[in-house]
Amino acid sequence: MSVRNLQRALLERYSETQVRHANSAAYADARGAWPYYETNYARALAGIPRDGRILELGCGPGNLLAWLRNNGWTHVEGVDASPGDVAIANEQLGAPLVIFGDALDHLSAHPGSFDLVIAKAVIEHIPKDRLLPLVAATAAALKPGGCAVIDVPNMDWLLASHERYMDLTHEVGFTRESLASLLSLAFTDVAIDGSQLAIQTRSQRLLRPLLIRTLRRTLYVLGEGASDLLFSSRSLIAVARSPLPEFPGSETFGSLTGRSD
Repeated sequence: MSVRNLQRALLERYSETQVRHANSAAYADARGAWPYYETNYARALAGIPRDGRILELGCGPGNLLAWLRNNGWTHVEGVDASPGDVAIANEQLGAPLVIFGDALDHLSAHPGSFDLVIAKAVIEHIPKDRLLPLVAATAAALKPGGCAVIDVPNMDWLLASHERYMDLTHEVGFTRESLASLLSLAFTDVAIDGSQLAIQTRSQRLLRPLLIRTLRRTLYVLGEGASDLLFSSRSLIAVARSPLPEFPGSETFGSLTGRSD
């Protein structure tokens, strides 16, 4: 019996393995993450027309796509490497809007096609040698004036170690600096912010700012540069615009994405 690739084996049964142990709520309550999307994505989506074409990479059970449709975006679609998640997403959406496949292959097959490409909790699962081709293909898949939203776990977060290793399919972690370095190879306009809590209790609203200021001052005294550290945000959200036509060390997008056009 041949030894199967661990990543592939986990993805084939992602909802039964990783999700069952770490994120079952996302599958049990399709609307549970909608406040997060509203709080953290609304600004990037403000310029996307309701009839614009939106692609989500690694869409899981389709919760973000469902939120987009609920808010009036009519041309949404997804691609995911887990056949189980594809089936769950299409059942939730009530239409075959999500296909099973590889994100890089799908992007490379659709140059200049999308007003928006979203990758939430995706690129941390990509091996380093595939990151630049994926980012390049994302940039090449955008229409003129389009943008990409990249949402990843924040390795400067206080509980970043747990976030990094809670999922066996994670390949890499990002800080604001390293994410900016990667995206700047494909885009000229990259803005990165820390995610915001969508729902806060009264105690969080009152005490959280004080605790953050106190911890920031403490780390500053320790010399850890906390004045510019996003340790209070669980995720980093990048909005990337204005794709570069070329990359250092490569002639064109095609050399990275497999495209010859």
